[in-house]
Amino acid sequence: MKEIRIGIIGLDTSHVIRFTEILNNAKDPYHVEGGRIIAAFPGGSEDLKASWSRLEGFRKELEEKWKIKMMDNISDLTKEVDAILLESVDGRKHLPQFKECINAGAKVPVFIDKPLAANLNDAREIFRLAKKEEIPVFSSSSLRFDVNITKALSETQEGRVLGCEACSPASLEPTNPGFYWYGIHGCEILYTAMGPGCQRVWCIGNKDYDLAVGLWKDGRVGTMRGIRKGEGWVYGCTLYREKGIKRVTASSTIPFYARLLEEIIKFFRTGKPPINPEETLEIMAFIDAANRSKENEGRGEPLRLEKD
Repeated sequence: MKEIRIGIIGLDTSHVIRFTEILNNAKDPYHVEGGRIIAAFPGGSEDLKASWSRLEGFRKELEEKWKIKMMDNISDLTKEVDAILLESVDGRKHLPQFKECINAGAKVPVFIDKPLAANLNDAREIFRLAKKEEIPVFSSSSLRFDVNITKALSETQEGRVLGCEACSPASLEPTNPGFYWYGIHGCEILYTAMGPGCQRVWCIGNKDYDLAVGLWKDGRVGTMRGIRKGEGWVYGCTLYREKGIKRVTASSTIPFYARLLEEIIKFFRTGKPPINPEETLEIMAFIDAANRSKENEGRGEPLRLEKD
């Protein structure tokens, strides 16, 4: 099949380097076939250190090592490519940059890296516009496709999942509050195990941890522990099934990114996301409810799932 020409929006995350290595280098041990990154718009956020402090280094590496063509604006980028990786590290940028794609007349599929947005209203608007303009959109953390987690969930001999305790690093960034910034990984693990259906969230936290407890409509309970102290760079979960309990730690040998890119290339070819947009929106609503609960000293907050 014809190789997909891919453009990147936002060069302020390490994902752009690893994605390019996996897609463009046939000798990479985790090479994913079917697409090649050919062009990029650097973007960036002047008020976010995680963006401006890394942008130039990543741009330089892509341009000099991988010969990626740098574009002056998003409109010109859309005219060069068959699909887009919207990679800006700042979730606040995703809606306005997606709108620029639309205004340029682009009808190509768009993968929006985590977080989909930095607030629930922006997340809703992205999917509303995508539906209106008939643009395929997919967003996910790479942890959803981790080999250990997906394998554990496929082993159903101990019955269905009655509950899940997910955990991940959860560093904080005021511009992308609460779990939107980094705890999104653990929230994605939680929803991979539990599926949609959460109705209410309680969340408490301090400088070292955040703990969100979600009550699902069928009575199941799931939790997300965001970690900022101790062995924080561990992703995983404990699965509570009808006939057993299993602790699962995400793989450190098989890259999350390669498995995610396999799903992205399928999505670029078919226009069909592997995750229902309603579930992705519910994850955003879960984070929104957790943020509101924490501000209200742990009071239970409903998920705001109303549709426009």
